[in-house]
Amino acid sequence: MPAETGADAPALTIAKFDKALHDRSAFSCGFGPIDNFLKSSLSDQIKAGMVAAWVATADDDPAVLGFYTLGAMAVRSDFGPKKWQRAGVPDIPVIYIRAVAVRKDMQGKGLGTALIVDAMQRCLGIADQMGAAAVVLDVLKDDHFDRRWRFYEELGFRPLGDSENPERVFISMANVRATLG
Repeated sequence: MPAETGADAPALTIAKFDKALHDRSAFSCGFGPIDNFLKSSLSDQIKAGMVAAWVATADDDPAVLGFYTLGAMAVRSDFGPKKWQRAGVPDIPVIYIRAVAVRKDMQGKGLGTALIVDAMQRCLGIADQMGAAAVVLDVLKDDHFDRRWRFYEELGFRPLGDSENPERVFISMANVRATLG
């Protein structure tokens, strides 16, 4: 998916991660565990079928500017909206954004929004094929938590209501479809 991050910005492409094509070596989002995940664990998790990943690059440069991963997940039906509780099932299928990150020099330029929009568009297609009630993610808890929380809130994410994981947020697939569909 081509994306623009500003008038003078290079043309961005968001494509499925390919270890042979995408250079992760210089990536740093400012949070070591995410950087290490991209550089050290991502390929193994893809091979194991745990996640699928998409990366943003500019022009013909293979350097990763940002990325996100998607995986399957189930959340307890007593979290989230009341209609989940009325469904009469113990768990609700959702699509989990395990990681989303933007290289430090690209932060604040719209790439994070482009990545999340791309992820939500993919989630719509996935939900049409297998069923999923929502997109879920965990807001990273660090010094920038408040800024991240506002970012996801502005995109329509709401707290899931899991007292054991208060940073977990969701957006219903119906809201994604109404916004993007």
